[in-house]
Amino acid sequence: MDLEVEIKCDETELTLSSDNSPFSLSLRLDTFHSEKQLDHFIKNVERLVRNSVEYKQWVAYIIEVLGYKTCALTKEDINECDIEIHHHPVTLFTVCKAIISDFLSSGDKFCSFDVATKVIELHFQNKIGYIPLLSDLHKKYHNGFLELPIELVHGDYMHILKTFNMDDADKDKIYQLCQVKKKDCVINWQKGEYPGLSSDESESF
Repeated sequence: MDLEVEIKCDETELTLSSDNSPFSLSLRLDTFHSEKQLDHFIKNVERLVRNSVEYKQWVAYIIEVLGYKTCALTKEDINECDIEIHHHPVTLFTVCKAIISDFLSSGDKFCSFDVATKVIELHFQNKIGYIPLLSDLHKKYHNGFLELPIELVHGDYMHILKTFNMDDADKDKIYQLCQVKKKDCVINWQKGEYPGLSSDESESF
């Protein structure tokens, strides 16, 4: 015969418990037991953000309404190839991590949806740095074979640094990316460099 388990609920704290178990389950947390747990949590928040209707609407607004339909590097149009919005110099992962760090520092409990909401709000406040890139160049950057001039970034990319607690390593990486300028970049991926195109068909960087 199955034992019927009575579940109790603290509707204020949003916590489930039972007399049959010494453990309770809370919707929100205020600590992580390991770096691995934190990393898993951040990646989950990233997925929530990217898969949300709101994020997709933001991307569509950037591309379709504001007109960022061309790759910032090659000037190729969205009708020619796939254009993606790249977070720069602060990655989406680092944005999520910074907001989580802020929650942990304040002692406020949170769940993945709380963090995802704040991340989305930053996008709608234009406090995220971003660059439209050809999809293959986007991959090339993340594979470590491309530098991006900071002059190409749209949005208030410094807001995260000024507002949220961040690891020194993350700060150093962001400041390093901010030092990359047009004059420092080797321009060998421009449209004019493609085989079959004459120099007068290319567009200046």
